[in-house]
Amino acid sequence: MGLEKMDDSMYIESLVAQFLHSKGYYKTLSALEEETQTKFTPTTLNNDESLQSIVEDRINFKTLQSHTENAHHLENGDVNTLDSLSQSDIVRRRNIILPNWEVKYPDSVEVLNLGTLNSLIIDSSYFSSFIGGKIYNLGLFVTNTKYLLVYDIDANQLLLSVHDPLNGQPIKLVYGIPYSNHLFLCDMNGNLRTMSLKRDGLQYDMELVTNSNDSVKLHRRLITDFTFKSVKLESDSTLLGYFSSIGWDGRVTLGLVREANNELIIKQIGEYKLFTNPTCILLTIDKETNLPLLLVGRLESSLLTIFSINKHPLGAEEVKLVELGKLSLNDSEFSSHSFQAMSIGEISYNNKDLIITVATDHIPYMRLITVLVPSIEEILSYSKNIDPNYSVFEKLDKLVVKDNNQQFTSSSPILRSYIISNFNSLSPQDKYSNAIILSRPNCSGLWIPGDDGKLRGFDLRTGNVIETLDSNDGRAKSAFIGQCGMESEVVVVCGAVDKKIVIWRCS
Repeated sequence: MGLEKMDDSMYIESLVAQFLHSKGYYKTLSALEEETQTKFTPTTLNNDESLQSIVEDRINFKTLQSHTENAHHLENGDVNTLDSLSQSDIVRRRNIILPNWEVKYPDSVEVLNLGTLNSLIIDSSYFSSFIGGKIYNLGLFVTNTKYLLVYDIDANQLLLSVHDPLNGQPIKLVYGIPYSNHLFLCDMNGNLRTMSLKRDGLQYDMELVTNSNDSVKLHRRLITDFTFKSVKLESDSTLLGYFSSIGWDGRVTLGLVREANNELIIKQIGEYKLFTNPTCILLTIDKETNLPLLLVGRLESSLLTIFSINKHPLGAEEVKLVELGKLSLNDSEFSSHSFQAMSIGEISYNNKDLIITVATDHIPYMRLITVLVPSIEEILSYSKNIDPNYSVFEKLDKLVVKDNNQQFTSSSPILRSYIISNFNSLSPQDKYSNAIILSRPNCSGLWIPGDDGKLRGFDLRTGNVIETLDSNDGRAKSAFIGQCGMESEVVVVCGAVDKKIVIWRCS
């Protein structure tokens, strides 16, 4: 029986059973099964938290100084308020102050006519490309009619319209490698393909880099999200960066991309099967080690699982996936299942701290939880079974994932007390919503396309909605934030109901 079907009594019994199993008290576990008339299997015992960790959290909670009289209760208040007294010592010591909303409002709006014949935009993304010696700010769009559209945001011109580039396979996702001419395309069967944009005079031509036999199978079923993060290493000039994906098969993948002779070489590092389907991913680079840092949200959990790799991909030694820990978005409760993360945006504002904002599935309004993400070295300091005298890379070797299926007895630590703020976004949603948040440049807030067709500008420092714009008729299917020229901000929202592509320009 899955956890989502358990009542409180069965959940407590499963925690006790998990504790007995982890300690090797099998006779006592058998007695518990006999008295409760329940067979506890690994599927039943798939709790993110163990009984021991819950008790330890409760003890730690009781020892903290209470700030109840001074804290503002965000859930019950009419106005969002950030109270530093409600933050943990870990956050307060860093003296994190996010910038206010940068005063830059959209001064023009238009509906793009890309010749889609009223087709639905399945996915869209911003692509800062480098083609023929020139940088282009491009919008990439794929439709349910198998069209791939390339739009020049600066020139306000459709550059390319290609029908059925994957020879019969619909495109689910499209993503460009920054400052290159390479594109990633994910089809509906879990495959990753690459294409490149080439310039021939004033014309643009697109060609496949890999043929149908060379596509990379990332998932057994549909890929639901894909992302890429560039990285530059002086010791490895061919490495372009890392990619990650999640899919309906409940798996998360991590891989790397190299470039040789203007062609891409894709290598999957590892995959991991989660208890429930993943909902969102964020891939970034740890600022101390230059290793990839992958955060994954999943259904029925308010914990973000954090992954990395055990070493830099140099030489012939195999690079392996590492599970570092789980980052809690729910410090105020001792349950990890009251809500789940649906979208993650990176909002780092300096060269030291990594800060993210997570959009939740709360109803009727999305909540925005801003969290400080500890470095790999700081996360490793929580591991109790590793010699603290080891170096970072020696510790990572000890944490290499040996079984790519999530275990109900996980030794990875749960990281608490890293929440900076928890705000009501005032963006309406229901259980069918596709939560979208767009991080503005310079950590100056978020744009949120809501289910009511409004585009809201949200100040993460004050918790206020700064701007409310009438964008679409109904909810958005996809959206992205990009640039026009070198500084101007552009927000593009693709409607799921009205099928309109609306572009807002902030000069």
